[in-house]
Amino acid sequence: MTTILKAADKGELLTAISTLVGYTPTESLVVAPFRGTRSRGALRVDLPTATDADTLAAVAAQTLGMVCRLGGITMIAAAIYTDGDHARHALLAETLRTASDLLGLDVAAIFYATPNAWGEYFTGEAHTEPAPALPGAPAIAAGDQHAGIELPATDPALAAAVASAVFPTDDEATLTALLEDVLTADLTAPDSSTLAHLAAVMAVPAVRDAALIQWASDEQTGREAVAAQTAHTTAGTPFPEHLGRIYLGDTMQRPDLDRLAAALKVCRFTAAHVTGREHAALLAAAAWLSWALGRTTHAVHLLDHARQADPGLTLVDTLDAVMTAGVLPAWVFTR
Repeated sequence: MTTILKAADKGELLTAISTLVGYTPTESLVVAPFRGTRSRGALRVDLPTATDADTLAAVAAQTLGMVCRLGGITMIAAAIYTDGDHARHALLAETLRTASDLLGLDVAAIFYATPNAWGEYFTGEAHTEPAPALPGAPAIAAGDQHAGIELPATDPALAAAVASAVFPTDDEATLTALLEDVLTADLTAPDSSTLAHLAAVMAVPAVRDAALIQWASDEQTGREAVAAQTAHTTAGTPFPEHLGRIYLGDTMQRPDLDRLAAALKVCRFTAAHVTGREHAALLAAAAWLSWALGRTTHAVHLLDHARQADPGLTLVDTLDAVMTAGVLPAWVFTR
């Protein structure tokens, strides 16, 4: 969705950048791209720990490269959020401005923001109070990009019930119905059999991958993915390209974000109530779903824990390589 920023001054523009990501980041570079005067969301990346020119050039190039994938971008505004000395990141700001110039992008402002001050890198503007509120803007959530990163608390009684639960034998229809039903599951009164069933099927890599494809599309596509995985594993039949593109995030068809968010919620909840391979598989699935939603900080955290729980999970290595390269799903750039 396009957001129209109505910032009356530089301080309100900085607040608008935080509003676009929905929270106040820490140790982050946030770039807000514009088509004319209309914002096209915002992209957050971690501040680099190294400050040499080559590293900063690579960060600027990769960040602006992702921004330009939106198409038609004419201008950016950016902010560097740090709890430390903002002057340490002045070279990053300069590198970002230079790279923008080379790409023909106007730069509205490059701000710095610390817990107690904010300002602009190239104008000398400096303030020792928080940036002003933006009238009419949605509230900024408490916390930073790490908020909500930990799994829900484990209910020991529920975990015991899940461990001893029985569930039906799967056929294709039962499986895809389960994957669809969990999207609307009431996690305030969870059914232990449903959670146990989900954990069991997600521990099967081929089914887990089909589940991710279904959650990023619909049940009919999920049935196709289950059948394709079965044919691939039993007869070596090539996996259909259009399904593989969904799994790899290599499609401009934007998934229903509510479906992805619901799947992420139930995978995280179930992971908190199972152990071993099932726990690891659900963490890996939650990492993929976080990545699909553009929440790479959460995805990296979940992957690290999945790797600790089951070092042999192939999805962990695949997704880790994708995120290390700074790759986001193509659909992230379609709004």
